[in-house]
Amino acid sequence: MSRNYLATHVTSAESATGAARVCQVVSHERWISSTIIHELNAPASAQIQGPTWLIRSADGLAPEPDLEAADALWIAPGLLIAHNAWLRALGREPLHLPAPSPRWLANLAAIAPELTGRAVVTAQAHEIRSWEHFPAELGTQSSPWSQLARGRVSTFRAARRSLGALQADLAAAPADSLIQISGQVDKISEEWRVIVSSSEPVAASGYCIHSPAGSQQILSVFDGAHFDPAHRERALDAARQAARITGLDSASIDLAFTSTGTDSDSGFSADSSSAGSSTGGPIVLEVNPLWCAAPYEYGPEGMARFLEAIRKSEACAREQPEALSRAEGIFHPDPWMESEFSRRYAAFASPSS
Repeated sequence: MSRNYLATHVTSAESATGAARVCQVVSHERWISSTIIHELNAPASAQIQGPTWLIRSADGLAPEPDLEAADALWIAPGLLIAHNAWLRALGREPLHLPAPSPRWLANLAAIAPELTGRAVVTAQAHEIRSWEHFPAELGTQSSPWSQLARGRVSTFRAARRSLGALQADLAAAPADSLIQISGQVDKISEEWRVIVSSSEPVAASGYCIHSPAGSQQILSVFDGAHFDPAHRERALDAARQAARITGLDSASIDLAFTSTGTDSDSGFSADSSSAGSSTGGPIVLEVNPLWCAAPYEYGPEGMARFLEAIRKSEACAREQPEALSRAEGIFHPDPWMESEFSRRYAAFASPSS
């Protein structure tokens, strides 16, 4: 286990109390905390108002005893499952973190199909195993996308599957595992992440481009991908609409822009700009809890707002869970995820023993 304590100043002036807030990051991936720190320390066009953030990082190879003491917690879902199983084994209360409903995207597709751009349905594994054909809502697609609606497992990754392939891949799934099935989004050219707090966008960044559009040749923001600046406001507006329509308070919303003309079919390169290209969307791809949403190039103010959004949503879940919006609740992992990750810390005893 390793722990790094990294002081990061969001503003040259201390907050009114003079005390820094602590964000604890628990992840095997060092780039998570490094990106947060880098963005907080990036040059700002104006003085950033708000508290100083102290970023504390742990690699997740062993349980951390005092995660609840942090003002904001970023943790990989599998490590949260392992940590909570460890806490329960010690007779301690598990961490209660907020999460959007696993049926949120399907609900959005039913209410505002123009925002999802395709049909989305959810069903439990035992139901799907008895299907003779896909639900009519999915149209004529023979191989729609399928994935866990609540998280990820190594044996069932998001992929396009025929009904026969889907049923075969679900043969060993717990009966009540919730599966999300959705139509294909064609010719994706750019993908963006928008951070929402109090149903309002507070930070945004493009995170990858497809070159050419619709292909699996992907260039990430960390590899120098350039994004159409006109897409920012469109992504913010779509995320705002999706949050307000569904009553979603806090989450990370991923959206895609699609190519609608030949001029943009070649996609982006690291040194190109898409200004003036013909694009459709944005289309909402997925939603995730803030506490496990990968950070991107939000800038110092946007990153500070991201951390504050995590802090605020986690405080609500901890202190007033009944106040969570109708589109959210306390995170309960899919039983398939529980099975895969819950025993990761089983060999570790109490830190006081």
